[in-house]
Amino acid sequence: MNVQIIKDPKGNPESVLIPYQDWKSYELRYKKLKNKLDVLKGIQEAVEEVKEIKAGKKKGKTLKELLDEC
Repeated sequence: MNVQIIKDPKGNPESVLIPYQDWKSYELRYKKLKNKLDVLKGIQEAVEEVKEIKAGKKKGKTLKELLDEC
């Protein structure tokens, strides 16, 4: 990969220039990882909700109530 680092007049790194195809590849990987993270967060929230229901801190829903929400 051909990476170019653009520096300010003091020599501090300011920007990075990468080939467009590399950018598209990174962008796709980022979207896939973000989707995976969103799913994992949803699962984590669901596990916490189940713990609250089991502890009696929250009321559970019937299957019909869940399906009616869709």
